This record gives sequence, structure tokens and C-alpha cells, in this order.
Amino acid sequence: MIRRLRSTDHAALLELQRLAYRIEARLLETVDFPPLSETIDDIEAEQPNGFVYLLHDSVVGAITYVDGTITRLVVNPEYFRQGIAQSLLHHLLQHDHVKHVMTGARNLPALTLYARFGFTEVQREWRHDIELVFLTRI
Repeated sequence: MIRRLRSTDHAALLELQRLAYRIEARLLETVDFPPLSETIDDIEAEQPNGFVYLLHDSVVGAITYVDGTITRLVVNPEYFRQGIAQSLLHHLLQHDHVKHVMTGARNLPALTLYARFGFTEVQREWRHDIELVFLTRI
């Protein structure tokens, strides 16, 4: 089931983010991955908009956005390759107007998913030791 992200989901979002971003950090071959250093206070201050994917009343996936830009799309690694990220992205695009996202150049699963939904590369940039790809959907 997909529903709107609530403030009561912030702790689950942080835990989910840590699990998923550890995998992404390995894909990107970096140890300095800024999302891994976020705290509950950071998420509380952000007050993200988005959706969560629930299985058995547990948050196993989430997508957040601000000002038309996806800020995170995370799935519990135990549930990778089960269509959760695709479902969340599809749901978001049906309910809100988003057209930008950024991901690591070495994150081929994310790049493939975004391309499937019509996002195309518009720019690359290095931050920290990570090559980022900026994508836009028209």
C-alpha cells in the first residue's frame, strides 16, 4: 500500500534511508556519502513531502520531493527488485508535478528506472568524490 508520508514516519524513513544508502555508497565506491550522515533532526527540519510504501504495516520504501525535485527514493534492500521503487515513482508522478532528480553516475539501477519514466540526463557534476547525474523529465 502507498500512502502520504507522515511526520510519524520520520524515524522509519531515516532507518530505511541508512539501509538503502549503504548499498548506494558501495555502488558509487565512496565512504563519504552525505545522506548517510543525516540525523532524525535533519529529517524533522526538512519536513519532507512524499509517499511511503507499506508492507505488513512497515515502511519498506519511500520517495520524497521538494519544488518539483525528487530528493530521495529509497527501498529496504530486502525488497530490492520487487517493483517498489517503480510503484513509488509512478504514484508520485500521478499525484504531483516533479521533473528533476539527481543520482550517482554509477547507480545504474536508478538511472535505468528514471530513464524508463522519461527522465533524461541534462548535466553531470562532481561533489565530494561522487559523479552526479542530473536528470529532467519533460
